[in-house]
Formats: sequence, structure tokens, C-alpha cells
Amino acid sequence: MFHYQIDFSKYKLRNYEKELAVKEFINQFPKVKNYSINDFGISFTTNKFVNELKLKKLTFFSAFHYQNTKFSKSNILTNQVIIENFHKFTPNLFNEIKPSYSREIRYLTHALHEYKGRFYPQLVKALMNYAGLQEGDTILDPFCGSGTTLVESFLFGANAIGVDINPIATLLAKAKVESLSLNKRDFAGIKNLINEVDNDNNSTWKSVNLTEYNNSVDVEYLQNWFPENNLKKILFIKEAIKNLHSETSQLLSKVVLSNLLRQFSYQDPSQLRIRRRKEQPAENVIKMFIINLNEHIQNIESFQSLFDFEFNPTIQTYLGDIRTLKQSTKLKSNSIDAVITSPPYATALPYVDTDRLSLFVFGYTDKNSFKQLEKSVIGNREITKSKRILLDKELEKNFETSLLPVEIVNLLKTIYQLNKNADVGFRRKNTAALLFQYFYDMHIGIGQTAQVLKKNKYAFFVVGNNHTTAGSKKINIPTDDFIGLIAENNNFKLIEKISMSVHKSYMIHSKNAIKTESILVLQMI
Repeated sequence: MFHYQIDFSKYKLRNYEKELAVKEFINQFPKVKNYSINDFGISFTTNKFVNELKLKKLTFFSAFHYQNTKFSKSNILTNQVIIENFHKFTPNLFNEIKPSYSREIRYLTHALHEYKGRFYPQLVKALMNYAGLQEGDTILDPFCGSGTTLVESFLFGANAIGVDINPIATLLAKAKVESLSLNKRDFAGIKNLINEVDNDNNSTWKSVNLTEYNNSVDVEYLQNWFPENNLKKILFIKEAIKNLHSETSQLLSKVVLSNLLRQFSYQDPSQLRIRRRKEQPAENVIKMFIINLNEHIQNIESFQSLFDFEFNPTIQTYLGDIRTLKQSTKLKSNSIDAVITSPPYATALPYVDTDRLSLFVFGYTDKNSFKQLEKSVIGNREITKSKRILLDKELEKNFETSLLPVEIVNLLKTIYQLNKNADVGFRRKNTAALLFQYFYDMHIGIGQTAQVLKKNKYAFFVVGNNHTTAGSKKINIPTDDFIGLIAENNNFKLIEKISMSVHKSYMIHSKNAIKTESILVLQMI
């Protein structure tokens, strides 16, 4: 008889994390029936060894131990502990350090670039275990953002497909995954790049002629948001990156540069939307680029030295739209083993506006196309008066018959009528129409997702709730419940809704954080 003890993470687990930890264990080891939960973790007995590799893949656990009458083994660290703390280890001597008592959410390439509203990596991995996923399975994230699901899929050994309508998001997602596989030639090339730009007093950047870039970027716009010398240095670095021999090296270097743009611009870093700062920005762009790029390549080189980890999953990123998912990705019906995603919040965050500087610097948009990109994002707050009038008329029709669940329509009707009969501003007048558009878009997108997910497989939606004021009345918008209802109208079964606390520390601007979030656990019928 073998006696096992799996220790919970050393940092304090939130209630829902402990709940997920238990479900991870149960779903990864369905044949283990004789287990008990204690303050330290989970204990169980079996007649034979259990799969040690699967034990190592558990998320909210730090280590495990086992013994029988003949021998025992203790303090076998989980992969999660090793990955979160790899920079503290000597390769092959993992037991020389104890698991950290602090929560680490910016490990590996998760630290490459700030991104608003993202969910944290341990949650993604825990949901993979909840779904009972195995290496080689395929995960879809149709709102992949900066690629948290894709990186965790790679580390798990699962294939993944990420889709996002924001070009900067797909750039970040692709870079975060592919950078983990940089080779020696790539590292050498990046170090040569560092040497090439390594002198802030180098006269080369001073010779940059901004007018020569008019065909590739909107220089006039950028001159309004960067001091001239900073803009020249940024374009100098951007040009040098083009000389790197591999696309992966270029991706990593571009993302490191992108993450610095806010700091060296006139943008107020405390604001989600673009607002001008009062003071002059710093000028040491090149120095900070070199420091940050060096840190990231050292980080990746150190990680690659871990003997335990060999990865070969296929990770694909698409610039596309969940509303046209099959068209955007060429995915076949019934081809996905799990969906793990966090949809945009309803009218709560200016997603594209926050990435505006990067979008302009890398030539993804200009003054003529930016508004159209912003309007294309699900959950956006941009609407013209004429568009709102059309949506209001459509909404009024839906008071009688609608593709949306009646609970959603009734709330929208209340908001619409309260604002219609009150002396409120343009944005408040827009609320019902924007919410109607959001939930209708989610209905279309979830319908597309249902087509590609295999029968009986799980879909996890991490959904944030918010509120609005209609007339003079504060109204809560239970987005999680509404998304659950929409999913049930699209051949999903709601297994459970797990309430969770919002991780304000993981947002750039905590005052903009959504107050409540839930994990919707759905299963394809």
C-alpha cells in the first residue's frame, strides 16, 4: 500500500483556488477514491504507484511525498514551483531550494509586456487539469489577448490556437510563446543587436530622418505623442530589429520595445486611455531597451537549461474574430478539446485605445483606420449617434422577440427606458445599445465556438461583472449569468459557476478593475 501526501502551494490560496486544486486532483486521478483533504493538502492511498508526471503537473500544489513499508520519497517539487522559481535553482538540483511563500504571476515570458484585463497563468493551468487534458490535446482561446493561455498550453505540452482582433495582442501572444524556443543562433543575433544599439550617445539615431518613415508609420501622429529625440531612438531601434535573421528574434525584440513606449511618451501612465502627462518623459530609451532585452534573454536561457522540460506542441495565433471563428482560423468542426478564455468586459475597458502607441509605432493603424479597429472590438464603447439610433430601434424590436435570453432583454429594456426618460448625457444614452451589441456579439461568437468544440468537452469562460447608472438608478449587470444563459442557448450545459476575487494587482490600473468575476464551467452537449 502506498501513502501519498500532496502539499498545497506555500502561498495562501484563495477559497476558489483551493476548490480548483481539489478538482484538478480528482479529474486528473479519477481512479483514486480513497483520499482526504487536510489543511496542508490532499492525502490518499493506493495499491500501486500513481503517475508521477501527472502529479508534477498539478497547479496549486508545491510538492508531494509518498511511502510504503519498504521505502519513501519526499519533497518532489511540482513543475509549477520549478517554473515559477527556476531562476533560483541550479539545474538538476531542484531540491536545494524551498517553494516560495509569495505568489508569482509574471514568470517566464508572462513578464514580457503589460496587458490590461488578462487573467493569471496559474488559473489557466488549473483549468487544463480540471478538464482532464493530456499532452497533445488542443486548446482554443478565441480572445487570446497577450497569450496567457497559449504560453501555459506550451508549458503543459498541449497544442493551442489563439485568436484576437487586436494586432498588438497577436504580436504579444506569438512572441511570448515562440521566444521560449529561441536557439543559440537567435541568442547570438540578439546580443549582436544589443551591441549595435548599445550607446545612447551614438550619433546614428540622430541621423534618423522622420519624413522617410511616412510611408510605413503615421509620423505626424507619433510626433504629437513622443519627444522628437525619443521618437528617433524608437525608430532607430525598430530599424535595427529588422536586421535580425529570425522572425522569433524580431518578435521578442519588438515586444520589449513596445512595452517601453508608454514610459517614453507624453502619455500619462496612470491612465488607461491616452491622456497627456504633465511632466517631460525620460530620454534613456536605448539604455532601457538594452537592459530589458538582456534580462529577458537571460531569463529564457536560464529556463532552457532545466533538464526536465522538453516541449514540442503546436501553438498557432490568428488575427481574427470569434464572430467569424471558423473563417478566421480554418478550424474544423469538433476539433477542439477545451476552450479556455476570458471575454472582454461589457463596455468597461478601452482595449485598443490602451495599445494605441504600439499600434501606431509598428504600423498596424493610422489616424484613418484607428477608429474602425476600435469599433470592431467586442465590448467597445465607441458608437455614433446614428448607429445608436439604429441599435435602439433593433433593441425595441427585441423587447418582443429576441435571439437573446429574456433575462438579458428585460434588463436592457429597463436601462433603455430609464435613460430615455431622463436628462442624461450622450454616453449614458448609449448604454443600452452598446450592451445589446455586446451580448448579441457574444451570442454569435459562442455559437461559433460551439461548432468547433468536441462533444462533452469543457469550455471555461472567466467573466467579469460590472454596473451602470440608468436614470438615477444604479443597476448591476450580471454578465457571468448572462453569458451562461447565452451558452445554454448554444448547446452548452452550465456545469457550475465558480465565484472568484479579482486580482487588482495584475491590472495596470487597479482603480479600473472589475469588482467581481466568475469562472463559468460549460460542457458541450
